[in-house]
Amino acid sequence: MTVTHKLIVIGLWFLATLTTGFWRGHAGQAAFPGIHKILALTWIVYTAIVIYHAGRQLEWRAALLVAIAVLAAAMAALIATGSLLTMPQRVNAATLNAHRIAAAVAAIAGGVIARLLLMHGQ
Repeated sequence: MTVTHKLIVIGLWFLATLTTGFWRGHAGQAAFPGIHKILALTWIVYTAIVIYHAGRQLEWRAALLVAIAVLAAAMAALIATGSLLTMPQRVNAATLNAHRIAAAVAAIAGGVIARLLLMHGQ
């Protein structure tokens, strides 16, 4: 499987995670809590594996390292805010907005990483 195909799979995992997150948010807290978490974890692990293996063949540039660091921080923020959102007493607008912002930052950083990997002939 080429890196391009792997990046498409990463995008599909992220889209599935977003979809179940919106579905879960609109249906309420009790709606399939495990599916969203499993999809998110799968997306994180698969993304890390693909970036690691694709990056091994590249000359590491500062832009790629910064994008990876931003993606890692966004993923950590998604895990932290997602954990807070599972506790009913911790659910508030600030936590939900932080979770949404972290998802947007992760999507942007992922796009930048994909572009840099594809630009360098992967």
